[in-house]
Amino acid sequence: MHRSRMSLRLWFWAAHLVTTHTPGLLALQFARQLDLHYETAFHLLHKLRAAMVREGRERLRGTVEVDEAYIGGARSGKGDRSAYGKVLVAGAVEVRGPKMGRIRLGVIRGASADQLVGFIKAMVEEGSTV
Repeated sequence: MHRSRMSLRLWFWAAHLVTTHTPGLLALQFARQLDLHYETAFHLLHKLRAAMVREGRERLRGTVEVDEAYIGGARSGKGDRSAYGKVLVAGAVEVRGPKMGRIRLGVIRGASADQLVGFIKAMVEEGSTV
């Protein structure tokens, strides 16, 4: 909120919407509810979500599925591992029967085994099935 041109009332209203809306709030919907431009709403939503991440949270456990994907960029890839303008994101999800459990996402520098194993060690409890 520091050095923001938005009123404190708007910040609190935005925080209320983010914390009470389930399952997730889309930036377009957020923009409409707060009467903001899409880009402003997107950045505000991103800042609020980042502030809500709990440090020292429990790592995933049990059976966990892990994968990585390139996302973003203006152009689509060639169907291979082409990554022009894209970010490599790793994801892990707990498998809980027919439903998925908690998830963890993180940007990784490359598609090497070392990068993916580092992500797994940071996000998944030792002894889990990956």
